Amino acid sequence: MAEIDFLNVDLELEGREPLDPVLDDLGEEVVVMYRAESRGLFQASVEIAGGMSTDADSVINHLCSLVECMKPGARAVWDRCVSRMFDVGYDSGDTPRNFRSILQPATIARVASVGGSVAVTIYPLGMPTFDVAEVGQPDACETEG
Repeated sequence: MAEIDFLNVDLELEGREPLDPVLDDLGEEVVVMYRAESRGLFQASVEIAGGMSTDADSVINHLCSLVECMKPGARAVWDRCVSRMFDVGYDSGDTPRNFRSILQPATIARVASVGGSVAVTIYPLGMPTFDVAEVGQPDACETEG
């Protein structure tokens, strides 16, 4: 029997300009899973580094903190993206009988305040998954110096 399980939240971006300023600003806080240009759009998918996969609500809040702390140039590129999707991923399974994952109203409002949307992806049983190597995870909005 396989258990239903929260996997992670991928932050998927699409923009009409290179996303390098955003990805550079996010730095070692994230792992870049995908980066490409297709159909005239620049695309990237990132997730939190260091395996912070406790629950969707806390991961989304951490990602929002990173966005809220962006330098102005990176934030301007973020704001001009045509899509900013927080994609919550789950492994499907046959146990438990039901599974609940709650996003708090404040989290939903926070996603909206950074211009994001939320998607849910459910992976079928038997689909292989992988773990990203753990990387150090400094606090959001750390200052240099």
